[in-house]
Amino acid sequence: MKPALSVILFSVLSGAGLGALALMALADLAWRAGVVEAPWSPALTSAAAIALVLVIAGLCASTLHLANPRNAWRSLARWRSSWLSREALAALAFIPVAGAYVALHASGSPSWTQALAGATVLLAWAMLYCTAMIYASLKPVRQWHTARVPVAFFLLGHASGALLIACAIATERTATNGWMVAAVLLFVLALIAKIEYWRFVGASGITLETAIGVPHGVAPPRREHARPRSVAARLLDVGHSKGTFLTDEFVNTQSHSTLRAMRAAALIAGFGIPLLWLASSFGIPLPGLGDGRPDWRVGAMVWLACMLGLTAERWLFFAEARHTVRLYHGDRTT
Repeated sequence: MKPALSVILFSVLSGAGLGALALMALADLAWRAGVVEAPWSPALTSAAAIALVLVIAGLCASTLHLANPRNAWRSLARWRSSWLSREALAALAFIPVAGAYVALHASGSPSWTQALAGATVLLAWAMLYCTAMIYASLKPVRQWHTARVPVAFFLLGHASGALLIACAIATERTATNGWMVAAVLLFVLALIAKIEYWRFVGASGITLETAIGVPHGVAPPRREHARPRSVAARLLDVGHSKGTFLTDEFVNTQSHSTLRAMRAAALIAGFGIPLLWLASSFGIPLPGLGDGRPDWRVGAMVWLACMLGLTAERWLFFAEARHTVRLYHGDRTT
């Protein structure tokens, strides 16, 4: 598939913002229930405001993918059958609810905070799930039509959000390691989920025989006393003499060296560097990343590196997807 920068930015930025706000609201609910001792702090208020800006920026970036952004409101019309419409409705509900939740904390007002925290969590999860299901619901794309996609979207959004929170609380000398532990666990789970997804992507896919309904090959007319045999189906004509919308959008092919380079960037910047910085919060001195106490300035650069790494990961998500229509343009398998 042809990667679209606007959609990549939307999913990466909004994913981090949604993950951060969901985690902060969950921690707030757990604190009010007496489960954890992590009251809301000014650093978390700043992190929540940044997370809300990320969600809004991501939604604005997504409209750039439309041929006519002024018609974005029409995405609300098909909520009964379209995951895109459901995502848009969840976003319209999430922005005012999360905005009110952050504003109440910033003003120190306790009224309605608990109810808004619960609504923020549910709407953030709904947005993440709807965004993932836009792709996971597409049967013609084998790499997307799997439960691995919503799992990866959910974990990556929460991991990058937890890293944003960890950077914010690093500004407080009295900060505990609770958020650091949560961030490490989320990054480890996200890395496991992503490696499993890449294993699935590399597995054998749909062949031309399977697509046309003869998975075991095409059998020629049987001759008398001849042993029955089958031959592989082959494409006689692609039907086009030059490029079309289908070839531009769905038959886009990247070189293996480019895919390997982007995967290395995703692993190093998206997972390796954040995990190294988070390790410094546990008293592990790492050259250039801390001396046992996390530095928020270094953490800010680490978070930016993580965003670049996740941008590479999301670029791969599109570039490695192979639509079934490719079988009718010369590919042997998807």
